[in-house]
This record gives sequence, structure tokens and C-alpha cells, in this order.
Amino acid sequence: MKNNIIFFLWLVFIMTATVLADENYVTVYNQDLALVKQVRNVTIRKSDLPFKFTDVAAKLIPTSVYLKSLSGNKEFQVLEQNFEYDLVSSDKILEKYIDHVVEIVQPDGEVIKGTLLSKTGGSMVLKTDGGIKIVPWNNELTINVKELPEGLITRPTLVWELAGVKEGSEKLEVGYLTSGMSWQAEYVGVINPAGNQISLDAWVSIDNHCGATFDNSHLKLVAGDIHRAPSPQPMRRMPTDALMAMSAESKGFEERAFFEYHIYDLDRLTTLKDNQIKQISLFPSALVGSTKQFYYNGQQNPTKVEVRLLFKNDEKAGLGKPLPGGIFRIYQKDKESLEFIGEDRIDHTPRNEEVKIAVGNAFDLVGERRVVDRVKVSQRSERQTIEIELRNNKEKENVIIMVEENLYYRDWKIEKSNFSYTKKDIQHVVFEVPVKANSKSTLSYTIFYSW
Repeated sequence: MKNNIIFFLWLVFIMTATVLADENYVTVYNQDLALVKQVRNVTIRKSDLPFKFTDVAAKLIPTSVYLKSLSGNKEFQVLEQNFEYDLVSSDKILEKYIDHVVEIVQPDGEVIKGTLLSKTGGSMVLKTDGGIKIVPWNNELTINVKELPEGLITRPTLVWELAGVKEGSEKLEVGYLTSGMSWQAEYVGVINPAGNQISLDAWVSIDNHCGATFDNSHLKLVAGDIHRAPSPQPMRRMPTDALMAMSAESKGFEERAFFEYHIYDLDRLTTLKDNQIKQISLFPSALVGSTKQFYYNGQQNPTKVEVRLLFKNDEKAGLGKPLPGGIFRIYQKDKESLEFIGEDRIDHTPRNEEVKIAVGNAFDLVGERRVVDRVKVSQRSERQTIEIELRNNKEKENVIIMVEENLYYRDWKIEKSNFSYTKKDIQHVVFEVPVKANSKSTLSYTIFYSW
């Protein structure tokens, strides 16, 4: 099947740009945002003004753009800048060819030449020498036009009106923010049969769909939740020291604190292709001590007991690195192969903090919660008695189940309980309930609420 339109143009275009800069610096954030700096050595002639840069991200934020000279030209000044993104498409070309001559080639080879009056409702209307012709639109038509209409461009383009320009070689720096780029960490953990050790590998996945490819780039990743303005801001210059040069010749990411975030520097060049997800190792494999925990909250899930894996992000446990937020996938070996047993998303986790991974629900553990007594003591207080039955259907394994209760009011007092509890915060308590194999345990407590 033929394409709808074949254009006999002097220009062949590609909708995705490859950034042809002498140096590319890309800083990617977690929140669909990237900071791009490009250094280009160009030859400027006054006849070329206004000055243009093609090969920029299609999703750049126009009000974030800056341009400056690195050649020591103190008179160099930007008077005006524009971002042009009215890109070529078949519909736009035909729109601009209204009242102009086009040539239509029918599937049987018949050629219709005339002035295009409209293209609506699935058909085109042409004024020909033989009168008005209505040509139904279909995928078998070939439409020829002479040239690209004025105002359409093949790539997103930045245009500057400049002052103080000297003809000749000029070293320029352009920087901007763009959406369409983000990254997250991907963790792969293989747990041993005892559940007390995880072999951990960490990757970063960089998703680029900003409309540009950045060849041989210096790459930074920022881990943290930056605040962004909720509404458009007036155009202003960006601080150029926000884009820093990076060293080369290294084998992976180097982590360091930056403001209230963490930055990961990849100290080698890498290419970020448009419409590509690139994965790069975050740090070498680590062996981490872990704990398997069973968790029950009957107010959230009446019967299911959740399985969690916990480990402390410290050097003693085998890690002690700032962990950026991302997906944590857990596998376990079965005979000769690894089997997937669950995944969870972790938040940004500093050193020395606990990592908690919800893997799934335990097949052989069941919970049941009921309010067995409720007494209205006064208009502003009541007393409740809660019973939680926990059943362990495992044949040999004794377990401890952490039972979390959500408390409804700020003022409460547990008057009695057959198991001890820990106050997690003002509205949550956690009971530690042992349950033997092929047996059950019942937690019972009485709580007094006032409001």
C-alpha cells in the first residue's frame, strides 16, 4: 500500500533530531524533566542572522532557554529568542497548499492537477481546467507538491536575534530544560532459601522520549523530589553554574550529596537515543542481610497476611549507600532456575534507614478480625474489645506475625491486651504475635476511645 502523500521536495527530513554538539551534558531528574547543556563551535556570518540552532529536544521548555558566548566576547547579547516547532506533516502541508496547485495520482495512474480548495470530510476539492473535482481521500492516492510551504520546519528550532556579534568562529553554550526524560532505579534481589540474605544488583533505567538523541553525553542523575512551580513562570535566565563539567574515564556512577538531593555522575560518555530506555549499572553487586516478616492489618485486608523483606541500608548489613527510589524485584532459586516471587516500589532511602519490600501474601497464613464488644460509655467516649485470630497452616514452621491496628481517634488507651504492643505513631500500634505450626493464636485487646 502506498503512503498517502509523496512529496517531491529538495529536502529529506527526519522528525527525531540527533544533537550535533561538540559537548553534551544531560542531567536527568525522576520527575519527567532533564537539564540539557550543549557546547557548540560555530562559524557566524552576519548574513546568517537571525541565528538558528536545530537538533534540540522537541519537548524543551522555551522559557528555560539560555544562550551565551564562551569566546570572551563581552559585547555578545541576546535580544530575542524563539522556539519554532511547527513541524512538517502531511495534513499541515495540505492546509498550507489551500489555493495552490497540487497534483494527485490515482491508483490507476490517472493524474489530476488543479488548485486545492479544501480537504475536509474525507475528500479533497480541486479546481481544474475541466471544472470542480471532488476526490475521495484514500490510502492509494499519491499527492505531489513542488516545495515545502513557508513556515513549516523539519526539526524543532531555536532562533535568536543577537547583538554584538563578531563574524568568524564562536564558541557558544545553549542550555534548557526539557520534559520527556526521566529515570528510576531498578533493583534485582535474589533471596536465599532461609530468607536472611539478598544478593542485590542495582540498575538505573533512563527513559528518553524528548524528541532528541544526545550523542556522547556527560550524564548526571538527580535522586530526590524537586519542587516545581505549578504555573508558567516569566522568562528568566538560568544560572549557568547549574550545569557543571564532569570528569571522564570511569567505570560507573559516583554518588555524592548535592543540596538536599543526591547526584549520580556517570564518569564516561554515553549516548541517549530518543525513544530508548537505557539501563546502566548503579553500583557493584552486594550481599545484604535481610529479615522475612509476616504482617497483618485486618482493617486493610480482612484475611491476607502479607510477606515482607526488611533490611537495614547500612554497611553492617552489606550496603550503606543512598538508594534512589524505584522498583525492587525479588527472585528465589528453585532447583536450577530463578523464579520471580514479587516486587515493590521503594522510595528514596538514605543510608542507615530501613528498606521494606512487600513481596506478596503468605499462602498458608490466614487472619480474621472481629469487634466482639462495643460499649458507649458517654456521648464522647466508647470502649471496644477486638479479637484477631491468626492461623498458621504450615506443617513445620513457627512464625511471628506483626499485627498492625489503625486507631480511629487521637485520644485512646489500651486498657488490656494478651500480647504486648508498640506504639508506631499516634494512630497505629503493632502487636507481635507468635503462631506455632499447624496452630492458631488469638490476639485480644480492649481499647478506650474519647473525643
